[in-house]
This record gives sequence, C-alpha cells and structure tokens, in this order.
Amino acid sequence: MCEIADRDGMVVYEVDFLPVENENQDGGKSGDAITIRFTVEAEQREGVVVIDGGRGYTSETLVDHIERYYGTRRVDLMISTHPDADHLDGLAGVVEKLDVAELMIHQPRLHPYDVSDFSNLEALDELLATARARGARLTEPFTGASRFGGQLTVLGPTEGYYEDLLGQQLIEAKAAALSASAGTLVLQRGVNLLERHAFFLPDETLTDDGETSPRNNSSVITLLRVNNERMLFTGDAGIPALEAAAAYYEAMWGSFWSHPLSFLQAPHHGSRRNLGPTILNRLIGTPQAPHAASCTAFISSAKAAPKHPSPKVVNALTRRHCSVAVTEGWKICHNSADSPSRPGWVTLTPLPALVEDDD
Repeated sequence: MCEIADRDGMVVYEVDFLPVENENQDGGKSGDAITIRFTVEAEQREGVVVIDGGRGYTSETLVDHIERYYGTRRVDLMISTHPDADHLDGLAGVVEKLDVAELMIHQPRLHPYDVSDFSNLEALDELLATARARGARLTEPFTGASRFGGQLTVLGPTEGYYEDLLGQQLIEAKAAALSASAGTLVLQRGVNLLERHAFFLPDETLTDDGETSPRNNSSVITLLRVNNERMLFTGDAGIPALEAAAAYYEAMWGSFWSHPLSFLQAPHHGSRRNLGPTILNRLIGTPQAPHAASCTAFISSAKAAPKHPSPKVVNALTRRHCSVAVTEGWKICHNSADSPSRPGWVTLTPLPALVEDDD
C-alpha cells in the first residue's frame, strides 16, 4: 500500500515498512524492517537508507524490495537501532547481498564493560564481521552524527547515555539468565486488539508512567528531513530516550510547533510502555492543537503479536490528528504523492478508533 511522487524525474521520498512476522504465526514478537529512498538535496541524487532488518529470514524480503522498487543494489546507509533479534538479525543478509556503504551500529565491545553476557552478541559479531569483509564503513550512531549534508541526523542516544544503559542491560542479562534457569515463563495475550473497533474516540487513558528496558532506550533515534518534511524514526525507544532526543531537536531547529513532524514511527511496535501523553504533546501537539494539520504515524506490528499495537497508543495518535497505519503482514509506504503509482499497491486506510481493553 503506497503513494509515490516525482520531482523533475527524481523520487522525493519513499518510506517503506516491511512486515516482520513469526514464521510459524505462533505468537512471536513484532519486528522492524524499514527502507527509505529519498532525494539527497545537496547532490541531486537518490539515496537509500535501511533502518533495522527484522529477523534473519526478513533479509530476502528487504533485498528484493530494494532491487525491485528502488532499482538499485546500493545502500548508502544502514542503521541498526539496537541489537534485539527482531531488529538486527536480518541485516547480515542484506550486507551479504547488497552493496552497503556504511553501517551505523552500537558496538558494545568498544565500551568499558565485560559484554560476555550481552544477549544476541553472536549475531551482532557476525553482522560486524560480514560488514567488514564486504568493505562497509563501520560507525557508532550517537547524538549529533549526520549524513547527506545534514538531512539525516541522529538525535539519540548520546555516548554517555548509551554506556549507562549498556551497564544496566548487562545487569538485566544476568537476572534474566537466573529467571530462565528457574523456569520463569511469560505468556502473551491471545486477543487481537485491532479487531476491537470503537464508535468514537474515548477519553485519553494513555499515561506517562510507562517504562521500557534499558536496551530499548538505547535505540537509535533518527531524524530525516526531505523537502521541508521531517520524519522521526524511533526503534524501541522509551519516554526518557524520546525526551532527550526532543531536547536535542529543539536546541538544533527550534520547537516542534514551529518545525513540526510530518511522520512518526511509533516506538516498540506501538507499545503503551514507550509513549505517554506528555511526550506526544511535545512531539506532535495536543488533541486540541496539533503542531501540523496532519501527521502520519506507522507501526510495525505482527499479526502473530496480538498485543501490538496498543489501542491506547493508536487512539492517542489519532486524537492528535495522526493517520495511523500498521504492517500486520503488509508492506506499507509513506511518501510524497497524492495517488498510488506502484502496480498492485493501493491507498492505505488509517486505523479507526479502537476499544481500549489492553490494561
């Protein structure tokens, strides 16, 4: 589902969210796999960015999508927001099959910790080794890093914040290992929250007390600016990480009111633990006074993960005049056109109001 536009024969921007689904459809978590094609204004050429690669088997879908719809085998920049398997594991296959110029990725071994207990370390090391072998430039994404003449800027985390969070992750990793040995098991809800449509938007029930893990808060938060559009990509970041990124944005470009976002990736697959009304009011405005006439919000949520997205998050975004779309097994695209131009792709219908029964 997509809309595309041209400017003098060159694509202005296309932001594609590819579905990341559990292979067996048996309750696996959601994941992120995002591709972007846009006009690099300083060079008047098309640039390609990948943000996260989903699970290992998602890499084939990513490679095919870039070759088929972008008509290239070159990826200018690949960003790994954080090393969870549902975000990182698909990137190695993309590096193997396409020409990736640069990989931005946090490298825990470069920081002053014993990372032997760091989860998914083997996949992270494999990705780094593959990128080196393929000649990709390796960099770490910290606040202020920019590419494409400043069109793409990393808003967070700072290196100091990342190292604090890395230490917390390692403590949690030890605790998780003890829980696993004790037979702890966490089960998902079995209700598909998207099936519960409401007749009207209820009052705000999303709160500011949601908490997520240190690993999620270490996610790279990225701003892309194209032709006066501002698009924010958040990985699995939580409220404190988003607040720090917002402060950097405001210091660099001014308030979100005067420089509004046109696109927002709802973090962590639309989890209610990662957003609250205060940070949403800061980023996109209040229900009474949104910063922009309209804003698009995308959510990567798997059909196999019925707790994603939270109706509270969907409604909070809709309440602030956002058009909300979810993957749920589909490829979805946000771009600069008014009508579809990919054969077989159709205009996307935003989510309606949802019943909020996800306490």
